[in-house]
Amino acid sequence: MTGEDVAPEFDFTAFTELLDDRTSNITMGVVLALVVVVLAYTTVDLANLNEEVRGLVEGENNWDVSFELQSMTFQETIVMTDGEQRQLDFDVDQSDLSEGFRVGHIRATVSYGETSGLPADPADSVAANVPQTDMQAQWNDDNNTLSGSSNDATDIELLLRTHPGFTGQPVNATGLNEYQVLQPWLVEGFGTGTFSVVLELNTQSPPFLNDGDEEIMVNIEVVMFKPSATLT
Repeated sequence: MTGEDVAPEFDFTAFTELLDDRTSNITMGVVLALVVVVLAYTTVDLANLNEEVRGLVEGENNWDVSFELQSMTFQETIVMTDGEQRQLDFDVDQSDLSEGFRVGHIRATVSYGETSGLPADPADSVAANVPQTDMQAQWNDDNNTLSGSSNDATDIELLLRTHPGFTGQPVNATGLNEYQVLQPWLVEGFGTGTFSVVLELNTQSPPFLNDGDEEIMVNIEVVMFKPSATLT
């Protein structure tokens, strides 16, 4: 034996015997196959999960938003004289609304008939308009009807949209979850305050007779909604 150290040789006998053993080879093959299957399943599952997460983050969920409706009404009947102009004010307070409801729009119907009792007396002329007040509403919405008139006793229909986007019909929306989708519809303040109607009367009389006044009725309908969302 010399003074030089000799590195011991690695004994591959046990490993060689393991490979030569048929039972061990089958077991290893099964294990490797299972590992491949598990890895493939995990990869596909992670890909699907990533797609779902990306869909949620990008707000790709589709929702149907529907509205439960309620109405609150006011009515006032007045007698006006020829040439008179009068403003009627109707106050809508937040405390008047049921829990969870918002004001979607306000309708006003102005009605009258010829009540003089004079023979051959034509219907009077009535004009009505909704002036802008401090009420938070969609005053510039193209679908508003803020003025009208009648000279044949037909009703005058006025409309002010108050909550943005509300028409009374269901809508489709996209978003992460129900809470996010409903947020635009839960904003408070729209449609509360003073809603006014200004009336003007011009009477028409048959010859040699005098029709100097008219009875006019104003009906106000405050349409309220409560939103809900369903995942589609």
